[in-house]
Amino acid sequence: MPDSVTVTLPSPSAAVSRIDPELAHQLVGQLSVGLGALAVLAPSTTARLFGITAGTTAAPLLVRMVGVRNATAGVRTLQAEGEDLSRALQAGLVLGAVDATAVLLAARKGLISKKAALGALTLLGGIAVLGVAAGRGTRR
Repeated sequence: MPDSVTVTLPSPSAAVSRIDPELAHQLVGQLSVGLGALAVLAPSTTARLFGITAGTTAAPLLVRMVGVRNATAGVRTLQAEGEDLSRALQAGLVLGAVDATAVLLAARKGLISKKAALGALTLLGGIAVLGVAAGRGTRR
């Protein structure tokens, strides 16, 4: 019989505490700006990346609107410091929660595949983790 292997995963809070807050701050802002720019410049490509097929002519407009929102939030996050950074990160977490809710509802209604929903939720979750880690730096 082979020896058993025990794997111990760190708690979520321990994992977050290992992330440098300033690096997380920069990554949250840059990811938001990058994804927003992609959505504005290539809305059809962005939609396809998230499993959305352009069913109407309004789809590119809506993707661009979300892109402008994300890019603006990213620039605000990159420029913020101290308490203002804390507010910017909190706003980003709220936007992420709204986006995650929209993804879950779309998947539930069959508007996007479960695979696409999982990918979008993974991305949103990763950005949320970075936002929480960046927020640790505002309490110093």
